[in-house]
Amino acid sequence: MVETQLAELGKKQVRYRDHTWELTGNVDIRDRGTLLAVEVRQVDEVRHPTATLFFGLDEQSPSLNPGNLGHHFDRLEQTAEGYRLVVKTDGRTYRYDLQRMEYD
Repeated sequence: MVETQLAELGKKQVRYRDHTWELTGNVDIRDRGTLLAVEVRQVDEVRHPTATLFFGLDEQSPSLNPGNLGHHFDRLEQTAEGYRLVVKTDGRTYRYDLQRMEYD
């Protein structure tokens, strides 16, 4: 697991499980780069509970190199299926789809 801060990701919002969540920019790269665990906090609730959104690749896709990350966040997209986190490096684009959420 490698922890990193993607400042460009912070303050972006997603609507998931009937609530609005704000991404903090704190990301754990897990499973050799195939899974991104992104910290979020609920903004439409007074208590502002926190959770983690898990963005993953399908098994056929190449993954980020956790040992050589740099700052490559490109965008957060809304798709028909949900949300996608797009990361770009020199010559490659990685698309991580939102798979699940766990409350802290």
